[in-house]
Amino acid sequence: MKLKWLGHSCFELTLPGGVIVTDPYDDTVGYPPLHVKADAVLSSHDHFDHNCFAAVEGNPVILNTPGLHEACGAKITAVPCFHDEVKGAKRGNNLIFLIEAEGLRVAHLGDLGHQPDTDEQRAALSNLDVMLIPIGGTFTVTTPEAVKLIETFRPRCAIAMHFKNRYCHFNITDESDFVRLTGAKRLPNAIEITKETPTGCCVMEV
Repeated sequence: MKLKWLGHSCFELTLPGGVIVTDPYDDTVGYPPLHVKADAVLSSHDHFDHNCFAAVEGNPVILNTPGLHEACGAKITAVPCFHDEVKGAKRGNNLIFLIEAEGLRVAHLGDLGHQPDTDEQRAALSNLDVMLIPIGGTFTVTTPEAVKLIETFRPRCAIAMHFKNRYCHFNITDESDFVRLTGAKRLPNAIEITKETPTGCCVMEV
């Protein structure tokens, strides 16, 4: 499985059966415009920085509802959760996507805003090879909350997303505290995922 960070919460996963893109953003987020082609798009919730389907070429299937799905030879489980700590009262719902392919378990947490508190959520985050986790706070879990979540579920690798940087100027924190608290290593924005690598906490280069 090849994983490429395109910015914010948007990743490109290349599998033998096709390409999956997560949470495509629109031009207002600050990153360069997306130029990506996919067979499937996963959207964790219906906000402009996570649902810009027009930015993805190739007439992909869109997966944005809870339940079991299949795409690109992967089993995809979309688990309901919330965008905030008060059961969606502030910002609505969110989906955690568990992607199972090539013997790997990869979870994309979208804009998760709370500690997982249901059996279904906890099952989706257990025994992970890779956890793609927001760290910026304000609209998602904060960096300390993200670290707590990582310590609870112990993924083999945790990759930060949804944080402030030279492109994204949302009112959220940058990656510096995440690196300080976890010793996160910096990776290029495109990597190969296997059962052996990568490991630990990571921040991908913009």
